[in-house]
Amino acid sequence: MKSIARIVWVLSLCGLCLSCREEDPSMTALAVGGIRAEALPGAIRLSWEPSENRDFLYAEVSYYDFGTQTTVTKLCSRYTNMLYVDGLLNRYGKYRFTFTAYDMQERPGQPVYIEQQCLKAESYYVVVAENRIPLTVEQLGTNAQEPSEGPLENLVDGNPDTYFQSFWDEYTYPELKPSGYHYLTFDLRQEVSALKFQYWNRKRGGSLPRTVNIYGGTDGTTWDLLVHLENLPGDPGSSYTSELMLPETPVSRVKFEVIQGTDTYQPYFALAEIEFYEVVRELIDPETE
Repeated sequence: MKSIARIVWVLSLCGLCLSCREEDPSMTALAVGGIRAEALPGAIRLSWEPSENRDFLYAEVSYYDFGTQTTVTKLCSRYTNMLYVDGLLNRYGKYRFTFTAYDMQERPGQPVYIEQQCLKAESYYVVVAENRIPLTVEQLGTNAQEPSEGPLENLVDGNPDTYFQSFWDEYTYPELKPSGYHYLTFDLRQEVSALKFQYWNRKRGGSLPRTVNIYGGTDGTTWDLLVHLENLPGDPGSSYTSELMLPETPVSRVKFEVIQGTDTYQPYFALAEIEFYEVVRELIDPETE
């Protein structure tokens, strides 16, 4: 007897109300059995025992959503015994989930309910602004400028018809041939903790970036890999917009290193324009709104 009382006490500490029936003589005896409610961050996972009753058609699960102030109803077929309910908040306390089984004639059975409080919903960020970072040629650098065409300033002149071209004419200028991959560097002249970029490919001809490493840093010497990109757009005149990049520590410099281009001869590449954006985010805590 003491062990049973202890089990009930432990369950109450977990915020779980044992499933109960709401007997209604107008309904059939059919009922969902063995229901359980697992508390998750901002969600509750409901499960129940599969019904072996051949007359069982589906289960109706309903609960009151405090956020929308509406009653939500979900229909679960006879072939499932689990339901994940999200969009919940710990600050609302316990949610009551009522299960009603329906037979092949769609007659309702005896309602069964369970109560559970979810764990606190996780905080998340929302983007409130994307501010373009102004760039001039003085903020740009490269280890592989082609001397016959495509100077650096073309990357930031706002004209998609001009382009930057990395080194390719090693027969005329063998002394200028760089070692390693060709890259561009950008001095943002401000520290950013969240950023993204967009570039436009050269409109005509040339090798275009397909595989790229993006690095971040602060001193122009030490670089940390931010993202490795593959299968980038290879069509002339196409553009690419990156996903949000979140350095472990704020960065003020970016390195754009091309690992592979569209041309079979490596490693040169061309770009028409490039822009960087500081992304401003706001942390949202659903439990305090």
